[in-house]
Amino acid sequence: AWIMPKQSIGTYLPEQVVTSKELLDEVHSERDFGIANTYIDDLTGIHERRFAAPDAKPSDLAIHAGRTALEKTGLDPKDIGMVLFCGIDRDWIEPATSHRIQRELGCVNATCLDISNACHGFSNGMSVGDAMIATGAAENVLVVTGEIPSHLIQDVIKDIRGNPSLENFHSKVGGFTTGGAVILQRASQHSGIKTYRFTSRGRYTELCFVKFDSEGKRCGQMIMDKISAVMIRMHQSLIAETYKALNWKPDDVDHLICHQVGSKPHHRMAKLAGIALEKAPTIFQRYGNLTSATIPVTLDTAKPDAGDRILIPGAGSGLSISQIGLVL
Repeated sequence: AWIMPKQSIGTYLPEQVVTSKELLDEVHSERDFGIANTYIDDLTGIHERRFAAPDAKPSDLAIHAGRTALEKTGLDPKDIGMVLFCGIDRDWIEPATSHRIQRELGCVNATCLDISNACHGFSNGMSVGDAMIATGAAENVLVVTGEIPSHLIQDVIKDIRGNPSLENFHSKVGGFTTGGAVILQRASQHSGIKTYRFTSRGRYTELCFVKFDSEGKRCGQMIMDKISAVMIRMHQSLIAETYKALNWKPDDVDHLICHQVGSKPHHRMAKLAGIALEKAPTIFQRYGNLTSATIPVTLDTAKPDAGDRILIPGAGSGLSISQIGLVL
């Protein structure tokens, strides 16, 4: 039902760079655990990430990205019929963060809605945008996110330093900022979304979570090796049916746009999909896990052309995965 024009992708990344070595030095990994400060680099391939300003709000990053997307398309903000904010982080419990984004971008005619599904939120946002266009509820949909995991990283550092056990280190270190947006418009016969497949397995909820304890303190864990193994199996169970629904072979795919948490899961996903690594752009080395912003930032990096075939395997804690096929 919808097409994502190639010029409709907007991203924003804060300027401050923090290396993986600096994070492990903060928790004294070598002194307290006998683990070198190159551990994250070696294990995941993530060398650095961006930190937002201490007073930054998720909507601030989303507004930057959304404004870029609008400027690229030349679309009048008044022509946006819906603003969907898909971040894990949000400005407040209520109202929906999308209301501030609507106000600041001048999308005065847009309906506002927040969608939350961990790192998987943006993929879900694209499917909701597609449904809104298909039913005639909107002609142009701004799907946008803004994440500030740097705030959570600071909590993780405090937690590890407060409880310097090896077990606690391994359960928290996987938790080690950005905004992204796309504009969806009604597709022609040959372009647009061709299939999307979603599945969730709630029995794995405890592998990755962030919550507040009885004292109101934010806490969580990320068991990255187990998460990656389960998600690869979940993708494997769907990939043949996805290709069949698309009537594509792996060689037909121009870009594989994966959710990214590190080098090994990325290589496994490309191999599973049968797609060469040169067609699967990576961003994790410089940005780490951008959570719900991974998909738009990777799309922006790929710089796809009109007519390109794009396969998007999404993933998020819960656990949830998706496989989306679209033609630009």
